[in-house]
Order: sequence, then structure tokens, then C-alpha cells
Amino acid sequence: MQNNIVKHSFDTVFEIEKLITIFYMEMSKDFCYEGEQHDFWEMVYIDKGEMLCTADKSQFVLKSGELTFHQPNEFHNLSGDRRVAPNVSILTFECHSPEMQHFAGKIFRLNAEERSLLAMLFEEGLSCFRMADPHDPLLQRMELVGDAPFGSQQLTKNLLEIFLVKLHRHKESLTKQSRFNVQVNGIAVPMEVKEILDVLEANIYGRLTVADIARVLGKSESTLKERFALYRSGGIIHHYNSLKIKEAKRLIREGRYNLAQIADLLRFDTPQYFSKCFKDHTRMTPSEYKRSILRN
Repeated sequence: MQNNIVKHSFDTVFEIEKLITIFYMEMSKDFCYEGEQHDFWEMVYIDKGEMLCTADKSQFVLKSGELTFHQPNEFHNLSGDRRVAPNVSILTFECHSPEMQHFAGKIFRLNAEERSLLAMLFEEGLSCFRMADPHDPLLQRMELVGDAPFGSQQLTKNLLEIFLVKLHRHKESLTKQSRFNVQVNGIAVPMEVKEILDVLEANIYGRLTVADIARVLGKSESTLKERFALYRSGGIIHHYNSLKIKEAKRLIREGRYNLAQIADLLRFDTPQYFSKCFKDHTRMTPSEYKRSILRN
């Protein structure tokens, strides 16, 4: 009978070796951290609000309900978006398991099960570890809690390993690169703003409202307006009209159409409205602009 017994060892895909910090922060909307670089992993979860994150030399937006990792020796920092005060959970740890590379460069939107597991992890971890300075926990010394519940350190380790296994099974993720800022006319703007600009530029000869753009991009009007306001004042439609006026100036210089035809081509409601928008953006009427070209 004894010869039929088979004892199976466990296949361990994640082995947490050391915990460096675990803390939860309620930050101001203007929070800004100069950045850091270290030889262990960092896990960042946004519980409320949004934050601007830097990974090496590129910046991206991390939204509420999203989690990302900074791999060892990757320079990174965090700052508020100056709109909403964010709440952030951060955990740093040593793990040399090869499967950790699965998380590099990715952003995960947690589902209900993952959020619950993360909450259990932080509740347990904070029951046995605390930061020496709770007001400035970023890479500060962590201390043991004297009256921690029985087995809380082991349970913290186990919960983190379980969370990583569950997250590895998560099939949907974004890349940090998809959120990186891009250069538009020499100005760094978030990819979400670049998407708005692309829609506007593709429809210079059309007629768009903010509601139209929201439908195209699958986002709310308020989100589009808030995002765009971080890039340029005046609003989306003001910028849309500025693109149309720039195109109108080109058409006037070419001389193939009269002013009424140009107003119609660019889908202004009336020549009078075209003239008003033109003057708002150039400080001269279309006729005055046309005469200035002839004089040159």
C-alpha cells in the first residue's frame, strides 16, 4: 500500500523574497514626486482619481481602478492631475521569479475579484507593517507592528503571491506605451488628447460637435473637455475652428475659390459667421487677409 503513495511538490511561479514598503496614501491634486529608481518591483494602484506616471522618460495617465508595475531599475514618478485628489496604494517588493516580466510595461484594470483580493492584501499587510513616517512613506523605512495578528506576515506574503497569480491570468491589459504622451507641434500631449486632435483634423471639411467626437471615441463629453483643457485653453470647438481658419488661409492664398465658397467648403453656417471666426483667430477679416496677400 505504501508503494502506491505519490507525494507531489508544489510548482511555485511567484516567490516573494522581501517586502520593502506597503502603504495607502490620500494625496492632494497638486501632489508631485521628483521620482526614483531602485532594484526591486513597485506596484501602484489608483483607488480614486487619476495620476500622471513616468516610466523612464515617458509619461502616461493611470486612471481610477487601474494598476501598473515599475520593474527594477526603471525610473518612475507620480504627480496629481490638478483636478481630483487621488488615493493611491503602493507596494514594493523583491521577486526574482521569471514570470514577473509578464507585468512589465502593462496597465491592468482590476475586476471585482482582483480588487477584493488587493483590499485583503493591504488590510493584512498594514496590520503587521507600518511606515516610520506615515506622512512621507515614499521609500521610507518600514517597521513591524508589535501586536500584529498571528501569521499576518506569512498571510501578507501568500496574498501577494495569490494576487500575482490571479493578475497573470488576467487576459486584458493595456501597454504603458499606448498611454504615453506624444509630440504635437512640439508640445507633449496625452494620447487621449492626440485622439481628439486626429478626429478634428480628419474633419476640417466637415461639421462636428463635442457630442459627435465623444461618440466617435466612445467617451463622455465631460471627459473629453477635461482632457482637452489640460492641453489648451479655449475648448475643443475653438481649436476646431482654428484648424478650419488655418485651412481657409491656405485656400485664400491659392485663389481658387471666393470667400463665400470657402465658408461653404469648410461648413461654416454663414459667411458672416465665417468672417467672425476668422477675425477672432487672426484679428482681421477674410477680405483684409486677402488684401494683405495681394500687397505682398
